[in-house]
Amino acid sequence: MATGESFRSLAFSFRISQSYITRIIRLVLKYLSIRLTPILLSPPTKDGLKIIAENFWKRWNFPNCVGAIDGKHIRIFAPGKSGSLFFNYKDFFSIVLLAIVDANCKFIFVDIGSYGKEGDSGIFNKCGISEVTRTGEYFPLPEKLRNSNIKLPYVHIGDEAFRLDRHMMRPYSKTESRKDYQKTVFNYRLSRARRTTENSFGLLSQVFRVFYTPIPLKVETVDYLVLSACCLHNLLRDRYIENTSYHYYNFDHNEPQPSTNMTSLAKTGGFANIEGFCVRDEFKKFFNSSQGEIPWQHHQVQQNGSL
Repeated sequence: MATGESFRSLAFSFRISQSYITRIIRLVLKYLSIRLTPILLSPPTKDGLKIIAENFWKRWNFPNCVGAIDGKHIRIFAPGKSGSLFFNYKDFFSIVLLAIVDANCKFIFVDIGSYGKEGDSGIFNKCGISEVTRTGEYFPLPEKLRNSNIKLPYVHIGDEAFRLDRHMMRPYSKTESRKDYQKTVFNYRLSRARRTTENSFGLLSQVFRVFYTPIPLKVETVDYLVLSACCLHNLLRDRYIENTSYHYYNFDHNEPQPSTNMTSLAKTGGFANIEGFCVRDEFKKFFNSSQGEIPWQHHQVQQNGSL
């Protein structure tokens, strides 16, 4: 996981046959994922979600946000007799890692193993957390925004691939944002907070170099590998966040990200609903008010143009 070495290289290094290394890797990854998931990827409580929302406001200036959501293609070798199920729009075979991330770049929820041909929104609608988020049972009760009397629900934030609704915020289209400066400001604030997903995937790939190359394992084993990597990522982030003299990570900003693996998903969103439009408009008004604006937002928007 850490080096991305081939089985042939490992076989020469440890004097063990490639077939036996494959068995060892499969068993180790399976039991790592089984043991670590309840400890490092346990579902958050409502009080835990409020803490996440507080961190999003302090670090990324987006109120009532309990997670940023995004997905990545994990490149694999073509599974046998799978047809085009794992063949994605980038013309390679993959499974999908869909993740919800907190303000500290830790994974809150992951869905692993969907077919490469699927998009973010379709995968999210099928996964276990989708049903509880649709009914609202997952989220705390709506609360007032900072320094304001406006009461809004807690939300996830995502890109254009996701369906806009009461608990899912997505940016305005480029056509809309070009015509309305306030919508451009909203897009900047949402994009700034949503960066945590890209940061998380970047950290994951830099620590676990296996994500820089196609993964030569069976699909089931790849699922265990990705889940184990996400759990270990959370463990390392906990250690990094502590104020100690030794950090487990050193993120290299000058090193390019994987170009043949960990690629973004197709931007194919679902239908929006009227309640989602209303909630998004209230966030837009808050970000453009004296209570919700941040000092540098207008400079950034004018410098970058429509987002």
